[in-house]
Amino acid sequence: MPRPLACLLLACAVAAMGCARPPRWVVSPEPTREEVEILLETGGASQLPRNAITVHEIPDIPVREHLRPCCAFGSELRASLDGLIPIPWYRIPNVLGPGDLGPHTYDSGVFTARSDGRVSAGFDAERNGLVYTCRGGFIDTAHVRDYVDWAIYFAAQIGRLSETGGEIALPDEGGSRRVRVRPLPAKIVDRYGLRASVTTLAQFIAFEVSIWHEIATWYGWSSLKAFPERASAFSPEDLYSNMLGSKLMLAITAKGLAGSEPEYDRAVDGWFARALELLGAVPRELGNEVTRSLDGLWWDSRHRLPDPALVQRRNFAIGDPIRPWLAPESALPGGVRRALAEACGGAPAPVVFANPARVPGVELGDLTTLEIEVDDSLAQQEPFATRGRHLTQRDFPQIVAVVRAQALVEFGPRADRPD
Repeated sequence: MPRPLACLLLACAVAAMGCARPPRWVVSPEPTREEVEILLETGGASQLPRNAITVHEIPDIPVREHLRPCCAFGSELRASLDGLIPIPWYRIPNVLGPGDLGPHTYDSGVFTARSDGRVSAGFDAERNGLVYTCRGGFIDTAHVRDYVDWAIYFAAQIGRLSETGGEIALPDEGGSRRVRVRPLPAKIVDRYGLRASVTTLAQFIAFEVSIWHEIATWYGWSSLKAFPERASAFSPEDLYSNMLGSKLMLAITAKGLAGSEPEYDRAVDGWFARALELLGAVPRELGNEVTRSLDGLWWDSRHRLPDPALVQRRNFAIGDPIRPWLAPESALPGGVRRALAEACGGAPAPVVFANPARVPGVELGDLTTLEIEVDDSLAQQEPFATRGRHLTQRDFPQIVAVVRAQALVEFGPRADRPD
């Protein structure tokens, strides 16, 4: 039987004799456009339908162990070995249209063994890449998938620890990592409900984990030691895509669409497709034209992966709210500008995501804390050599400010702006 996957809504009737036979899986209903608008435009799941839930109903979801292999910014990217030996004829297309995405798989990697015995070739099956949208700029679909998975994992673990508190151990990434969870105060649960309280904290900590990933890759950590990832650290689309993934978790948990792994995967597919529709995803050919138009501004095709100089603009806006970087009109040729205006129906307003660090009555960081003990390679670099090895998410704004200053020196005084 597949391992249960999250949404804090595991359907299991508790009877006097124990747990009754779970209901048959059913195909999850497609989200309506109105539901997606509530999710994206208001920044929370509190307005979506919610049902009561108790701690004993919350499943134990396995921690994520894989990283989806995607995406440095640009199109038809070239690569080299060790940054020195060009790989001839090799190109990474990168840009997709909204209809090009394959089915989601929880914790997908290049090859992923599922709990039901199937082996999924995640890179091929999911078909991740960059999708350009009228209202959200570029969306890195691998980042969206990574952080909806992280957020659903945190929702389950925080929910299971909501009464007692405890620690959630995470795989090392630039150092050892753990999330410290404190018991949820009764007044918070009474005021917001267990589900909303847990999922709000899960979204918060998932995004903080995503910020650390960008920091760690900037300072040299890589999931594959032979292939540095600094070229993609704080890429223009990363933070927005990460936040979109955590927003999808809010919808899936609120609607009760993850009683099992297959149901969860289908729910991600449905909500992700609707979100791209609302954001105004454009066809692959037009997305490619927009990407090529930004060559020399946001990226430089003269450089090959993993050269950090490939990506010339970096987005460091980690606060509240999270705004998308739209392709500046001044960078687009007339034909591309007209095609984009036609596809977008003019110039629709960007979708801006709320990213609060507190809700009335509580600082979210007081209830969930990401703790990191950086490894030797990072500890020797600034600002870690000065600040020390032990960090929490409260250190991130100061660390990101240092990274921003380094990027401005490396890539120029406008490296942190889209225009």
